[in-house]
Amino acid sequence: MAAGLDYKGNMRIKIGTKTVMHEVECSFSSNTEFEEIATKDIEGKEFSASDITWSMSSNAVASNSTGDAQVDIKEMLTSQIGKQLVQIELTDDVSGNLTISGSAYIEGVNITSNNKEYVKFDYSLKGVGVPVIGEVA
Repeated sequence: MAAGLDYKGNMRIKIGTKTVMHEVECSFSSNTEFEEIATKDIEGKEFSASDITWSMSSNAVASNSTGDAQVDIKEMLTSQIGKQLVQIELTDDVSGNLTISGSAYIEGVNITSNNKEYVKFDYSLKGVGVPVIGEVA
């Protein structure tokens, strides 16, 4: 590994304690909402930081998990339809590296089946509250 480069595509989303089966890529997004403040005493615009919204998303190749070892498409859909709040974490399990975790709902699941290709799916997780930023022990 090149000096100073700590991450190389190995971060994965965990739902509960299990990774998503055959995950291809994943992402984390956070946004701060701002309230615009404009008074007769302020020149220009000022803003006050408000709520944080965050989410994670991923795509994967659909397959059935053996022995409940990983989250598969069926478990994903069951959790979404049941409106279950799940614990999630984005991590590479490398000591000292970044981890982002919190509670979320499975916001959406999209399944794509093309002729002569493996079935693929993508999903999004809507974070609740503020994400916990930490590092792998």
